[in-house]
Order: sequence, then structure tokens, then C-alpha cells
Amino acid sequence: MPFSPDQAFALLNHAHASGRMPHALLLVGAPEHGANQLALRLAKFLCDAEADSLENLMHPNCCIIRPGSKIRTITIGAVRSVEPFLTMSTPPGETKLVILVEADRLADDSANAFLKTLEEPPPQTLIVLITELPERLLPTIRSRCIRLDLAAPAAGERLNDAQKRFLPAVRAALSKLGSDVAALALRAEFQELLAAEREEITTRITSALKATAKDIAEGTDVRDWEARQKDATAATIETEYLARRTQMLELLTLCLGQAALLASHAPDVTPAAPEIETVAAQFSVPNLIARMQAVDDLRKDLTYNVQEALTLDARFTQIIGSSSS
Repeated sequence: MPFSPDQAFALLNHAHASGRMPHALLLVGAPEHGANQLALRLAKFLCDAEADSLENLMHPNCCIIRPGSKIRTITIGAVRSVEPFLTMSTPPGETKLVILVEADRLADDSANAFLKTLEEPPPQTLIVLITELPERLLPTIRSRCIRLDLAAPAAGERLNDAQKRFLPAVRAALSKLGSDVAALALRAEFQELLAAEREEITTRITSALKATAKDIAEGTDVRDWEARQKDATAATIETEYLARRTQMLELLTLCLGQAALLASHAPDVTPAAPEIETVAAQFSVPNLIARMQAVDDLRKDLTYNVQEALTLDARFTQIIGSSSS
């Protein structure tokens, strides 16, 4: 779910206080979403470094990397210049902060070099990557960062039709969070709704194809035309189906994320369902974040050739059941 900068900072503040601060963050959003300002707040919070912009951030514990050269890339030289900074010893209680502005501008060799730093980060170090285009980063870089999507100012949460259909089942599961029985019930409802979504998509797109075939029938071998469209139609159905599945999983992330924000006393949180407030009062922020991570792990699992039934059972137990308790 997208967070406001204040909400994201509240979560990170809580993570730091509980000793669960990640070693790498991926802040995703356009400049107006406040990623740079959030990075500055982290610099103040972790390093007592104050500045009105990242360009003016000067502190011995802070290192800023940004695109350079005529083609605006982050060069391997810039990445390697961080290594001496990271090897410096840091007094107890202090943190070294590395910020990559427009991280999607990492050149291929730079990205591979930077990956080594992410794989074995020194202690007392936080690496922050800022980007509008996370899909341009290597998957191996994205997987080593905790991602925080930042919302546009005053953006409200709006559920789409697939999420509205899934919401009653999610509310029922949230009311029994920590129950393996509730986890399996939600998994069953998830599969049933997905089957219905696929049927609706298939019927609609197939009907549209037949209607188009009638329109072009004169002087055309319609059967030959439909055969040529078969693969494209199947791909269209699959793309829309996968989008619906992703939207339903995003609803789980939204609800658990809102609960985590409420539990960390973040400002300006309007829960999508009343059960979220109850969950926030009963479960810790680390527990809720672990459940959110399980949703993300499920999304990743489903993109690979996995045994879907076993994966759904295991992940829904982590998301709703006792595995994260």
C-alpha cells in the first residue's frame, strides 16, 4: 500500500526503536510524493544531519550518490566511491547513511557492483534507494530492500470492483487473525473468487471477439480469423486475470498495512474496515509487517511455476494464521 511520508517515517521510527530497522530501503514515488523529504528526515533522525535538500546535505555520516555524466547514469566509479565511506568505523549508536537518488539510473556494471554492497552491508549502515521506476532496477537489488511506496499528497484509498468483492472475506479473516482455520477459509474464498473472476473475464472477452468476428464476416473466413486471434485472446484473458489477482492481494497488504500504521500511532489513517482497528490493538507492528511480507512472498511465488495449492496453504497461514504470531 502507498504510505504518506509521515506514515512511512512513523513505521521506520518504530522499527528502529524495536531493533528491526532494515539495512536497505527502496522508496518508490515521484518527487512530489516526498521521497527526498523522507530521506532528509531519516538523515536528521539517524545522523543528526540537517539540510533543506539532499543537494545541500553535508555530514560525515551521510553519503549521497546521484546520476552524473551527460547521459545521466550512476557510474561504477560513483558506486565504488562509497566503499571507503562504508569501511569507516562508526561510534556505537551512530549510523552511516547512503542515499541513491534516481537509483533506476544505475548502469549495468554499476548495479552489479552495488549488489555486492547490498549482499553484505556493514553494520550500523542504512542504504536508501529512491526511484520512480523500480522495475528498472535489477530484481536482485529490489529483493534485498524493504520497499515503501509513497502516496501522492491527499490520495485516498479507493477499492476497485475485485477488491470490493473480496473485502467481506478479508474482514471475516481479520476478525479472527491468528487462526489457522480463518486462514484456510480465506484461502478457499480467494480461490473461489478468482475462479469467478476468470469466468467473467473469459465470457466477456470471448463474446467481444465473436461480436467483432460478425462485424468483419463479409468476404472473410471468420473461422480462420478467430483461429488467428486465439493466442492473442488467451493472452488478454490471462493478463486481466493476473491483474485481478494482484488487486486482491493488494487489498490484504492495504488492510495489514493500515493496521501496522495504527499500531505505530501514525497520523491520518482511515481504515478500510472497522476490523483493522481491532487488529491494530491486538497485534504488534513487527507481527503485522511480517504478515505483509508474507503477502508479498505469495505474490512472488505465484509468478513462478509452483504448486499453487501448497503455496496458498502455506502463505495464507503466514498471512492470517498462527505462523506469524
